[in-house]
Formats: sequence, structure tokens, C-alpha cells
Amino acid sequence: MSFCYDIKNEIGSIKPNPCCKLPLTYGFLLFSRAFSSEKISMQTENETAAKLYAKLLKECYNAETKIEVGGKKKPTYRAFVPDFSDRLKILASVDFGIAKGKINYDCFERECCEACFIRGAFLACGQIVDPEKGYRADFSVRDKSLAEELQAFLDKNFVKANVAKRGNGFTVYIKQREMIINLLTLMGASSRSLDLIETTMMRDVKNNTNRARNCDSANIRKAVSASVRQRKAIEYLIKKDVFYSLPKELVSAGELRLKYPIEPLSELCKNTDEDISVSGLNHRFKRIEDIYLKLSKGK
Repeated sequence: MSFCYDIKNEIGSIKPNPCCKLPLTYGFLLFSRAFSSEKISMQTENETAAKLYAKLLKECYNAETKIEVGGKKKPTYRAFVPDFSDRLKILASVDFGIAKGKINYDCFERECCEACFIRGAFLACGQIVDPEKGYRADFSVRDKSLAEELQAFLDKNFVKANVAKRGNGFTVYIKQREMIINLLTLMGASSRSLDLIETTMMRDVKNNTNRARNCDSANIRKAVSASVRQRKAIEYLIKKDVFYSLPKELVSAGELRLKYPIEPLSELCKNTDEDISVSGLNHRFKRIEDIYLKLSKGK
């Protein structure tokens, strides 16, 4: 199976929080192949995504969804809502008639709901290139206004994207590896995020004989996991307008990590004017993570 197929299997298997079920469904619906009173449907090569789409519509709206399988070389799944009254009920629930081509922010109760919305959108229309071949993620969107809405929504969640015309629709695309890592982390694809960072770091190791002598896969995996945790904590504190009120040394450490998202601590120390050891920098990150954990758990 492809890297993207595995990502969709991973995020499609995540059980959403009760408050996130509707935003996840909304992301699915808004960015699927058709979302109107005439037709509500999605098409995908991923069976997990098709079944989740049908399950969510049943649980959230008690709407019946049919799944048809076609394709000669690869199976293609088409899930659709056949009943007109069910389609109207679904559309009315998100005020689609009023906010056509726009994201209805009233659907999000909490911050976690936004991540689930992106997860649904990716399951509906997203693709990611295998990192062995390059760095690119795409969302195929029906119209320009909705593409620009998604671009702004991703930017709000620390994922920088661009919009381009493609065929009869538009694509929201991401080409920076750091932004793709942010996207995977946001959607909950933590194992694939680690895989991507590890692939990047292994390339760097192969190009640097000295680092190759001193690094092995286990050490890289450990460094990658720490980097993901640190960035998640820093970005959360920024979003909560707390980060820049922290002590100066924590702010400088956080900014360093954001600037060099995949560098090990030893390299970060070389990229700062401060005279600080690896253990000293690691201690600063642990303090940042402690603050994040207290705030995110409401302590």
C-alpha cells in the first residue's frame, strides 16, 4: 500500500471525541466530491475512508449511505446519500445554503474540533506523496472560494499552504516538508509524521559521514519523537497567547526549535549565540512541555 493510503487508514481509525464527531463529518462532507441537495457523495480508493463516511452520516444524521465499488486495476469506492430528505437534513445542519463556499466556524466547539475537521477534509480529498519521492501534500477542492477558506484555516493551524487552479477545480498544496509534518501531526498521523522526519534525517545522515558514525536509527527515532512533542507544545502555547509571556530563555529555545524543526539538540546549540549545553537546552524544552501539559489539562 502507498504512504498516503496508510495515512488514511491511520487517521480513519482514530476515535473522535464526542465534540469532534460533527466537525469530522463536516470536513468529510464539505470537501467531498459533491455536497448539494442534488447529490451528497464522496469517491475514494480507501475503503476505511468510505466506510467511515457512511458510519458518521448514520451516527450524526441517521442518514442512510450506499457504497458502490468499481474500478478495474484498483478498487474505487463511491459512497452517496440516495434519499433527498436525508440530504436536506444534512445541508440544513451546517447552514450550507447560507455559507456556501465558506467554512461554518460555528461547528467547532473546541480546539480539537478544528483538527478533526482537517482530518475529515483530508480523508475526503487529500493526497500526500511518498517522502522517498518528494515532499508534497494536496487537497483537491471544487471551487476557489472554498480552497482559499481551507488555505486560511490551515494557516491558522500552523500549516502554510498555497492555492492553484487545476483542471475544473483548485488544489490547496503544501511543498515544505516542515509544513507537511505539521499537517500530519495536526491530523493525528503521529507514526507517519515520525516516519517522514526519520526519512529526512536519515538522508542528512547519509550525506554527512561524521554524523553517520555517531547516529543510528534508534537514536534518530528518539530525537524525532522529542522534536514532535516540543513543537506541539510550543505551537499550542502560541495559539493560546501564552508563549511570549514565558521567561526569555524559554521563548528563545522555542523559537529555535520552530526555526530548526528536525535538528537534534547538539545542532540547535550550535545555531544559537547563547553559551548553552545540550542538557541545558533539553531542560528548557522540558519546562515548556510541563507548562503545555498543565494548561492543556486545565491544571
